[in-house]
Amino acid sequence: MNTPIVDFLEKYTRDNRLRLHMPGHNGEFPHDITEIEGADSLFESDTTGGIIAQSEGIAAKIFGAAKTCYSCGGSTLAIQAALAVLKSQGVNTIAASRYSHRSLAAAAATLRLNIKWLYPREYLSADVEYTAQALSGADAVFIPNIDYYGGTWKFVKPNIPVLIDNAHGAYLRFVDKRKFGTEYLHPLELGFPLMSAESAHKTLPVLTGGAYLHFANGTDFSRAKEFMGIFGSSSPSYLIMESLDRFNGLIAANVNSVTHACEAVAALKAKLTKAGVPLRKSDPLRIVINARQSGLSGFEYAAVLRKNGVECEMADENRVVLLFSSATTVKDCERAEMAVLFAPQNKPLPEVNYPVIKPKQDMPIYEALFLPQKRVPVQNAGGEVCAGMNAPCPPGVPLVMPGEIIDHYVVEALAQYGVKYISVVDRSRR
Repeated sequence: MNTPIVDFLEKYTRDNRLRLHMPGHNGEFPHDITEIEGADSLFESDTTGGIIAQSEGIAAKIFGAAKTCYSCGGSTLAIQAALAVLKSQGVNTIAASRYSHRSLAAAAATLRLNIKWLYPREYLSADVEYTAQALSGADAVFIPNIDYYGGTWKFVKPNIPVLIDNAHGAYLRFVDKRKFGTEYLHPLELGFPLMSAESAHKTLPVLTGGAYLHFANGTDFSRAKEFMGIFGSSSPSYLIMESLDRFNGLIAANVNSVTHACEAVAALKAKLTKAGVPLRKSDPLRIVINARQSGLSGFEYAAVLRKNGVECEMADENRVVLLFSSATTVKDCERAEMAVLFAPQNKPLPEVNYPVIKPKQDMPIYEALFLPQKRVPVQNAGGEVCAGMNAPCPPGVPLVMPGEIIDHYVVEALAQYGVKYISVVDRSRR
């Protein structure tokens, strides 16, 4: 399959022209260019029909989308643009899982959208009910496809516009469902109109910041590029776009490569389970270790793995998350196996209970976020109104949202999560 961006960059490098254009490194990084003649323009590619448009068209065909837009600003930019599309279509209120990424809340605040929060039973879980009753009063719904612990939602077809945060699941489009079942699906396999924002760089061999905004059949994407241009940099990285383009060629040459990586991880899961390592059920490219059943906190377990030459994706008091990719090999899994098996097995510790808090709202997010604020110790924040987003990354999920009242339950929860200071509305400056 063609890789038009890669081909252009390689030819331009071979031509060895004097580069009297941006960027200022003057060709020290030869494939890092700007919108020179023939290079196309990311946010104008719908009208140019150039190399970026061609590459996006190839990606859309590979994923089975009606339209695919590249993002050099991660799935955050894709979410911003998708919410703007919904806003332009008359959406005012979004129903969303409380444990959505901070980019949802930030973009909603910028666009003056309201959010109706839907609460799962467990902290960070994607398992939220999207019933008609739950969605009552909302004009659209925002659904995280895979949470940080590798859980997913129960697939239903809402009767309102759908935006799915598939940041961790771009690879699912290429997994053999005959071998791994249909519990984990790529959004474009669901069969109804939706938009899907997904980070390529999390699980595919793509540079950090590379992402997609996919539109399924039946959606209106006529203003997608316009809104991506509003939120995205006017100097998008050609290195990132090149890596997205290169993946098109890689997956076309070996469509089974993702399934092979998933098989290697599945074999590792089986070996660890047989060895007595306590694992939590998760998606095919993730291993979640219940560290406290081994007598360690997640942070302590992660430190052991680090000492053994493995850096994990995320750790908390209870668990360690190992995130693999479509480039994972059997040797990678063997190395991970040794690191885990050398971790100590001690007397189990009780799990830390991360509460699901439901703060009351005093004002809209878009109002509170832009009011004067001050930083106060969490223990002194009772009765105040939150003005910022405390969202450690990973997982990048705010614990309390701007505009919400910090009552004693919130204070206790924030202290348990390890938050020491919080931004609140400065009433003296209102």
